[in-house]
Amino acid sequence: MRSKFTEPKDAFDFYDEDKDGFLTKNDFKKLLQEADVSVLIRGLVAEFMLQSFDKNNDGLVDWHEFQAAIAETNLRK
Repeated sequence: MRSKFTEPKDAFDFYDEDKDGFLTKNDFKKLLQEADVSVLIRGLVAEFMLQSFDKNNDGLVDWHEFQAAIAETNLRK
C-alpha cells in the first residue's frame, strides 16, 4: 500500500468506495485482496483490522480512527 499511495488519506479515500467517510469490512477485504492476502484468511484479517481500528465500536472506521491506527503502526517501527 505504501508504494501505491503517498499519503494515508489517499489510501483511505481510495478504499472508501461509496465515499461515505467510513471503511467497512468489505473495504478492508478489497485492500487485502490488492495486497495479495490469501482469500482463505482475508475475511479474518479484515475483521481483525476493523476491530483494531474501530475505537468507538460502531462497526466502521472513520478517517480519524484510520489515521490513529497508521500513526500507531509507524510508532512500532
